Amino acid sequence: MRPGWDVVWLSDITWGSLWQRPQQLATRFPAETNVLFVEPWTLGHAPAFRPEPVSERIARVSFPFLPLHARSLGQRRLAYRVGGSAPGAGALFALQRAWAGTLRGFGRPGAPRLALVQNFLARPSLGAFRAERTVYDMIDAPLHFAPVPPRLVPHWEGLLREADRVSVTSAPLAALARAGGARDPRVIGNGVEVERFRSAAPASSLPGDPAAPILGYVGSLHSWFDVPLVAAVARAQKTARVVLVGPAHPATREEILRSQVSAPNLFWVGPRPYAEVPSIVRAFRVGLIPFRRTPLTEAVNPVKLYEYAAAGVPCVTTRFTDEVSAWGEAARVADTEPEFLAACAALLAAPSDSEPLVRFARRHDWDEIGRRFVAFCLEDAA
Repeated sequence: MRPGWDVVWLSDITWGSLWQRPQQLATRFPAETNVLFVEPWTLGHAPAFRPEPVSERIARVSFPFLPLHARSLGQRRLAYRVGGSAPGAGALFALQRAWAGTLRGFGRPGAPRLALVQNFLARPSLGAFRAERTVYDMIDAPLHFAPVPPRLVPHWEGLLREADRVSVTSAPLAALARAGGARDPRVIGNGVEVERFRSAAPASSLPGDPAAPILGYVGSLHSWFDVPLVAAVARAQKTARVVLVGPAHPATREEILRSQVSAPNLFWVGPRPYAEVPSIVRAFRVGLIPFRRTPLTEAVNPVKLYEYAAAGVPCVTTRFTDEVSAWGEAARVADTEPEFLAACAALLAAPSDSEPLVRFARRHDWDEIGRRFVAFCLEDAA
């Protein structure tokens, strides 16, 4: 009898970056499953040129994916030129296939291999990993996250057509996947470790007056993050703190720093390890999702929504996606800046009952989502 499946996980983030969907799902595959987590080789993260264990059954290895999402503008421009050039892209893809060929010895002898793709730029080298089944887990709208050379778009469409299974995190992404060629994309949203957030002790080391309530945000800060709106919240709530936690794009970081001149109770503390995030969120009185509506955010299923709810923290969000209507008691939706400010003020004055929020979060626990995801990846597999 052949052993169970092993997994080659082709990710668009590094293992040691923000603890997100890739890590949450990879750690929930069956105990006998070996996972090779193939991460982008990026500046600022120590590379692993050979598989390096990160747990008993998961190893990471760095891979030269085209860095279209790099934080450095110079890197992104160079990547775009390479990807847009036939000789440049051809040379890179040949290097990737050769690199992938050195990793074929991963896994248990005789074990079937699943390729779990979250980075469509893995398609040119996918065959070199010799997987018997391919699942494309489309986390966001890849053509809207960063400029993609037109020459590379067929690789996204080809992956959608060729994958044995396609999963997405939202209904708008399902529509986008169908338009790109996917046959029957399955919506499997994001989630939260409910007990970890519900039982965490509130952090006491966040900046500002310890007696002032916190309106907070945890996550990446990029062009879709509405800094003027958050600054307006800080100015309107002078006796409260507005605390932003997460990595910031350089332009967004500069915008925050400028805003602090007129809003000294606005704080950006940078990224924090995932182990600290539950306590940080538990210290919030109100959770914020101040996203601009863009083609990217329209398809987002934000993890922070579930994290706020699991911690019993009410949320105020902009209507950046039509899916906000399905969040019910977990979020107050604002269509304008005055509505956003009013919702924040109301929740500061009279905090919501936490129990409905935790019940909402329990419907999206990562354990259940992981079970569904593994079943989806391996259903009908011999």
